[in-house]
Amino acid sequence: MKKNLILFWFLSIFAVNFLFAESNYWAELEWAYNYAYNIWITTMMPISNANMYGNLIRSHMAKMMSNYATEILDLVPNTGKVCEFDDIDGESDELKWYIIKACQLDLMWVGITSFNPSGNVSRAQFGTVLSRAIYGDVNNGGDPYYVNHLNALKTDNIMTVIDTPSNLEVRWYVMLMMKRADELINNLNTWGIVIDLTPPTANVVYSTTGNTTGNVTAYLTGRSESITGVNTYSHVFDENGSFIFYFQDLAGNAGSVSATVNRIDKTSPTANINLSPIQADYTSWNIVATLTWYSENITITNNAGLSNYTFTGNGNFVFNFVDAAGNTGSTTATVSYWTGS
Repeated sequence: MKKNLILFWFLSIFAVNFLFAESNYWAELEWAYNYAYNIWITTMMPISNANMYGNLIRSHMAKMMSNYATEILDLVPNTGKVCEFDDIDGESDELKWYIIKACQLDLMWVGITSFNPSGNVSRAQFGTVLSRAIYGDVNNGGDPYYVNHLNALKTDNIMTVIDTPSNLEVRWYVMLMMKRADELINNLNTWGIVIDLTPPTANVVYSTTGNTTGNVTAYLTGRSESITGVNTYSHVFDENGSFIFYFQDLAGNAGSVSATVNRIDKTSPTANINLSPIQADYTSWNIVATLTWYSENITITNNAGLSNYTFTGNGNFVFNFVDAAGNTGSTTATVSYWTGS
């Protein structure tokens, strides 16, 4: 009984302390945390472990914005984009992955070699990244770089204070702005003002689907909608390999599709010859030459398609053959040790 009372007292104290800790956060902040936790922008629980009042750093913004862009806005990273940074080796594998992903989503530090993962994020920087996620690249090119991005967020009541662009961003307000942006998109869609966040898709067809000794052309086709910004509509393969078509729709959503060719064969086939009996001693027996050790599957085009030839005397015989792609090859059998009957 005494043990039960002690346990009850301990649990009661723990519950009171837990509730007191949670009560330090007002409703709007808890609202922002719950939203962020539900979509994996933060994985820390309870709210007291989420560092809500802490400054946002660049590596954490990469994780938060990558999850927001893919889970809420349905953006698709361009995995063919090469993103390399010379200062992220000390980060965890998880954060390295998110840093690369944020770059491949065209949100952060595209074309820059140093990411500065531990650097604090300013309002100008965060607003620019959030704007790119929501509106695409339409607000790029301002002077300074962030002005058009912050104005767009202000107009849509996502970011209410934009006159302090150099101020450091706080984690809880970042979560709140993501929630506001999500509500804006849902409301506009409800009112019939559709914001297109769906990336376009396309298919690839090839000039030939069989083995070939020639080039193969891949064509971009089967587009899900009108696209622009296409790097090319066709690509010629003169050897086996892969190529990525990049494109975007009229709303600025990026898409890509990969073409792969592995059936170009421009190498002539080869084969060895086995003689029986071998030239251990001169012989008067008939000698059989047999093709063996082919470099690939071949079809013999002479000798009635047979892979062996019988010598009844000294001489030469040429085996002609072709591989599946149409490359031709030949090899010569020579006998010089037959002594006659």
